[in-house]
Amino acid sequence: MRGPTSLRIFCLTTAMMSVSMGVVVGQVDLYDARLPLPVLFLHGMSGDASSWGEMANLLSQDAGLTEGPNLNYCLNGDGNDDQSTLDEVLPFTALPTAHADFFRINYECNAAGNCWSNGGANSDGIFSGQAAAAKQGLAVADAIAEILESTGAPKVILVAHSMGGLGAREYLQNPGFWPVNDNGEAHHCVAKLVTSGTPHAGSNFTVGWLEDLGDLFGFDIEQRSDAVRDLRTSYFYSGDPGVYLFGGTEDNWVLWDFLFQNFWNVDVNCNGNEGDLIIGLNQKPLADDLEFACITSYDDGVVSAYSSDAMMTTYAPTHRERFFVDGVFHTSLNNELALTLQGMDEPDTPDMAYPMTAGQTLMGFTSPQGTDAPFASVDVDVYALQVTEESIATLDTLWFSNQLTAAEWHNADGEWLGNALDPNGVILPEGICHLSLTTTPSPIVTNHLFSTNLTPAPCPEDLDLDGVVGTSDILEALAQFGCFPEDNPSGCSADVNNDGNVAVADILAILSLFGENC
Repeated sequence: MRGPTSLRIFCLTTAMMSVSMGVVVGQVDLYDARLPLPVLFLHGMSGDASSWGEMANLLSQDAGLTEGPNLNYCLNGDGNDDQSTLDEVLPFTALPTAHADFFRINYECNAAGNCWSNGGANSDGIFSGQAAAAKQGLAVADAIAEILESTGAPKVILVAHSMGGLGAREYLQNPGFWPVNDNGEAHHCVAKLVTSGTPHAGSNFTVGWLEDLGDLFGFDIEQRSDAVRDLRTSYFYSGDPGVYLFGGTEDNWVLWDFLFQNFWNVDVNCNGNEGDLIIGLNQKPLADDLEFACITSYDDGVVSAYSSDAMMTTYAPTHRERFFVDGVFHTSLNNELALTLQGMDEPDTPDMAYPMTAGQTLMGFTSPQGTDAPFASVDVDVYALQVTEESIATLDTLWFSNQLTAAEWHNADGEWLGNALDPNGVILPEGICHLSLTTTPSPIVTNHLFSTNLTPAPCPEDLDLDGVVGTSDILEALAQFGCFPEDNPSGCSADVNNDGNVAVADILAILSLFGENC
């Protein structure tokens, strides 16, 4: 939780932070700023909630955002390695109704609900963090439902390291995990997926040496576990492609990976039956109504650059952005804070716009853009505002420094409504309106705050904007009688019915409201 002295601005590099203040336009609530949507951080096979500890500290202590409780799960609730069913997924966190900006998931829990965040405790030896990807998908679905019910948000942002990205995709590519509306229609609840070092095309580096490496770093990597099984690009002895990712039959020969012993079980879909024909994750469609970002290290050491980027090359989603880095090992990618924030960049287009609420201060980020970004040299962030009645919108900004180069309002059809930085405000029609903020990134990531205030638009009959329809308005209308816009560069403000000229109908409309307050 934030305190009254929390800093509200930070500039990030991988090595240091600095403070940079900008110019205030209007007033924003410094201590109630929040992200437009809650973020859920997902850890990998050998991790736990502490894997995202540095990011959590940055967001809570330096940015002043609010962290919610960890969402804790035991994925191997019965402790029976010989079978693997979804019934074994045990949730242990019921979130209170309260705002929070971000959460962390933790799969390192045992069946009694005891959880760890100490770098690979492996849940009293039941290997919950090394459970099947299908189980992770169910846990992600449950966590999302908890977050949405707790915060009232319509969607979440998923940020996943390593195998956590496959758990996120398991949710996104299996509609059976999605909530169903009153019309019986199922839909996912994710606005953006960011994966970092995720083996989208599998990884065979879990053979042999990785177990030794895990032991070196305090992780107990079990090569017979369901997670290792699901990560396979192919199997050592049979040579068949990995069933979870590429499809095939749940068969001990197909999944034969060890000379003297094989995986604990081959129930890839965790339905209690072995021998099913599996449609692989990479054979399933991927929804395109969300944003994607992929972070890849050329020096990952565990997941190849090809595999880490494979979702982008396989599916080529429309709303995608890719980031590549050198010299970062797999287990350190989650601590590349600036790079992760770049991946979390807000949407560039109206169809993906994050929601905003009038009067609520939001925190956004100005960051360098990645490969495939719609705009290479500028950072365009788009937000959607539901306007219930015609209103005047004024924009308050803080900490943009000189980075903010344009702020514009558009209607739902993309038509320009006005300059959002106009001190007199911009009239917004009823319906969805989009705020587009264009900033020029520096080499580092910076944050900024902004809020939009709405006041009812004056009625068009109040020509002098004094709040009352009176004699002066009638006289102004008479003075403009017969006015046509093409003949009057300043416009015909008395054309209150918008029929293209000032006529008797306009005079009568003004008279009908004589003496009324606007």
